Order: sequence, then C-alpha cells, then structure tokens
Amino acid sequence: MKRRRFLQGMAAGTVIVVGGVVWRAADQGAFNAGNGPAYEPWRDWREADSPGPLALVRAGILASNPHNTQPWVFSVSEGVVELYADRDRNLGSFDPYLREMHLGLGCAVENMMLAARAAGYTPLLELAGGELEPIAAQQGRALVARITLESGEPQSGALYNAIPHRHTNRGPYDLARGLSAGLSDALSAVAEPDTAVNVQLFTDSEKLERARQVIVEATEAIIADGPMVHDSEGWFRHSWKDIQRHRDGPTLDAAGLSPVMTGIAKLLPRPSAEANHQYWLNATRDVHVATAPGIGLITVPNLYDRSQSLQAGRVWQRLHLWATSQGLAMQPLNQPVERVDRERQLGIKPVAASALEALTSPPAGRPTFAFRIGFPMRVAPASPRRSLAQVLA
Repeated sequence: MKRRRFLQGMAAGTVIVVGGVVWRAADQGAFNAGNGPAYEPWRDWREADSPGPLALVRAGILASNPHNTQPWVFSVSEGVVELYADRDRNLGSFDPYLREMHLGLGCAVENMMLAARAAGYTPLLELAGGELEPIAAQQGRALVARITLESGEPQSGALYNAIPHRHTNRGPYDLARGLSAGLSDALSAVAEPDTAVNVQLFTDSEKLERARQVIVEATEAIIADGPMVHDSEGWFRHSWKDIQRHRDGPTLDAAGLSPVMTGIAKLLPRPSAEANHQYWLNATRDVHVATAPGIGLITVPNLYDRSQSLQAGRVWQRLHLWATSQGLAMQPLNQPVERVDRERQLGIKPVAASALEALTSPPAGRPTFAFRIGFPMRVAPASPRRSLAQVLA
C-alpha cells in the first residue's frame, strides 16, 4: 500500500513540477534507455567496414566482464589478434588478485574464437600462464592471449548468433517454470572442451537454500567492508551523460528494476554509496537468490592460476551464450568468491572459502564463479560498451 501511494505521488509530482522533472528525465536518459553512442557496438558488431581480424574485436568487446569494467586492449596485425589486460581498469579491493578481471578477459577470448570461425578462419589460441599476484604487482598492460588466424571454412552456429542478444538479467526469474532435469548435463557438455574447468548446478531445495544463504552472507560482508563499497561505487554510472562519456560500468537500466521503478530512480538524485549497496543486498536477498530455480558454480583446480581463470571465463561465456539461445536468463552472483579473495588479501579467517567448501563437498575444484539461471520475467537491457577505436592499441 505504501509503495502504491508513493508511486501515485511520484506520478502527480511529474505533472505539478513538469518543467523540472522533464528536464531531469532528459538529463538522466529516462526516455533513451539503450540508445546513444554507448550502445552502438551491440548493433554494428557485424558491420561490413570491419572485415578480417577486426571482426574478432567487435565480438570481443561484447563479452561478459566484471562490473562492466571492460579491462581489455586489442592489437590487430596481419593474421594475428592479441588481447591485453588493461590492469589499470581494476576493481581494487573487490578483485585484489585480478582473478575476476581474467575471467572477463577469458569471456572476450571466447567471443573472438567464435567470431574467427564464423569469419572463415581456423583460430589457434595461446593463453598466458603463471600465478596471479596481488594487485600492486599487476599494473599497466599485459598480454594474456594471442589468436593466430589460418584460413578455413566459415562455421557459425547458435553461440555465435547469440552474441548480440546475451545480456545479464538481474530481474526476477519465473519460479513457476522449472528447469529441465537434463540441464546440469547440458551445462557440463557446453563446458566440456575445457577439461580443467567444471560446472556444478544446484536445483534441489536443500542445496539451493544453502547456496542462497552463502551468497547473501557474502553480500552482507561486502557492504560492511568500506573499501569494497568504495571501489565498487566508483564504477557506477548514474547519469545519462556519464554513461555516454565513460561507456562502461553498471547502470540503472541494467539493475533489474521494473520499468516504473527504473524511471523513478532516474528522476531522483544519486544515492550514497552505502544506500546503493544496501539496495544491492536487498535485491540479492529478495530477488536474485529468492527467484533462482538454479544456482551454479564454475570450479578450477587452482584459483589463482592465470590460464585457468581465462579458461573459466571462456566457459562462462559459452554457458551464457548457450542459455541465451535456449531462452534462459543468467546472472553472475560471485560475491562469495570475491570475499574469498578479500579475506585472503586481508589475512583474516577464510569464512567465505569455508562456506564454499562445505557447499561443494565432496570437493570438485575451487569455485571461481557463481551464477543463477532460470526463465526471465523481464527482458534484460544492454550495458554500455566502448567503441572499437577506444579499445585498439
């Protein structure tokens, strides 16, 4: 009742104070969701003016990545595309070993491999190895992948065609539509080419409830951690002008709110970092995990192995593209593993690691990525992306 009165009051206010509200609505892009230069890469990714290796880059910049930081730089030469980590585009205490950054870079690699085959190449991939170090030792750019292109026959398929339609869906999922009994096997089959990476899916009530609890508890720990809140908030783009200027970061349009609430949020001043993250906790508890019929984990043998992190990112991208092709929605819920990294950085009791170990017992590798899956109740909008010119070395 209180919410309905609030919305009615907001509607009346837009009539009474029409001049100021319309000005702010325009300034915030309330009527232009998904439009403008920041969203053009989703529409022109197969433009004819970017043949050859540049087609791989256009696909790569549409990949999933942590907090939409887009931590990549591409170098293109005759028959070779190189991917560099732009390690200055980091999440600080949210990703103190750049593990999540390398997951996002792996996602870009997977999109590029799919695009290479669709363009008629046989791609040969080399991934960087070694251990991930603390963030202070990982500044500037570093080569993480090289794709050598040899001639071949064009091979496109469902995953490639899903690239421009894959978006993170943070809205509610339909619990009335159960997941198929064979979904776990299907996800494992999608991940199969990367033998070091495994996928676990929880759908039974007991495991699902425990997974939900682990995710909520990790989110509570994050919002109680001042540096984590600060480093996360720095990437949030509240205004339309900021979205078009930066072309990265989380936005209100992609937050999973209903259209009405999204419009209202755009009319209001930017909330404090604490209020913004309290909303995130509420949404995690009341929407994300509460409406998730399935919660999954991607595991690797060594959590801080660079190549395994890249491989895990490739698997996540494949899973998300496959789910998109099947009409399923997905969302990362990686708070528990982010807390594993943070607790390791601080040298404190490994609460999150212990919770994840109990969840995955008997152990099947170490979780490096958590997600939810289900049938969406709302269409997921696109997130902003930097242009081809902005990501080329």
